[in-house]
Amino acid sequence: MMEVSFIQELPTGLSIALNEQVWKILVDDTAPLLVIQTRNGEAYQTSFTAVDIHQNQALWQNFTLEESWWLGMAELHAGVLLLYTYPDTQKPQSQGIIAIDVATQQILWQTQKANFYQITQGQVLTISFEQSTKVYQLLDLKTGEVLEQFREFESLDVLKNENNKAIFPFHYYNEMAYFQTVAIFLKKKFNLQIVQAVDYLEYENFIIISYFHQSTQGLANNLLVLNHQNQVLLHQNIAQQLTGIGLDTFFVFEKQVFFVKHKTHLMSLKL
Repeated sequence: MMEVSFIQELPTGLSIALNEQVWKILVDDTAPLLVIQTRNGEAYQTSFTAVDIHQNQALWQNFTLEESWWLGMAELHAGVLLLYTYPDTQKPQSQGIIAIDVATQQILWQTQKANFYQITQGQVLTISFEQSTKVYQLLDLKTGEVLEQFREFESLDVLKNENNKAIFPFHYYNEMAYFQTVAIFLKKKFNLQIVQAVDYLEYENFIIISYFHQSTQGLANNLLVLNHQNQVLLHQNIAQQLTGIGLDTFFVFEKQVFFVKHKTHLMSLKL
């Protein structure tokens, strides 16, 4: 058994310090592009940052709309960011779509009549209700023009949701058998005592583990990357003094592992 200290043997890819807490990240399944949503709960403001993965730099940062709080990210596809809104702030129910061209930061089109459902065949599939009947429409991604309309869900069988290129880990809670398997491995191999949950992914020649443990400052989250010979390539703390566990604490995209460090710092390491 070996003690594992903090170490980084993987080359750094992206490193972007953001002004506010990272809320959500979307990746484009057609291009080396991602968009980050950050939120400031005290100022009631949400903003967006676009990143070119190949250049490992931000295209723009802290982009906001006139409505700067009641917004969320639905999808990012072919350089178009799709947002949803909350028109009734008394009800936590999203409605409408705003399509933004990432290259120009311009609004391409918007609608309050339909909700985002998924990206299908490179276009936007929406859902709305007419007299309690579901109506599905296929909209042009760039213009919002209605291309087709469906009333029966069976009509959509041939319209498959396109796979996203981002790879997310399996999330195991402590009552699950796989959690116990990972916990025993980390204890025997590295004398690590994990608690509550673990994110686990095998990618090519790498094993990536995000685990939670009790530190002197409370609940903490560390990221560990091994090769299949169990050689430690990365071990570092990414969050501490947590009040609870998170989901999808890392993901793999464009042969890099991405993670948020201490809530406001997006980083990637090349695999």
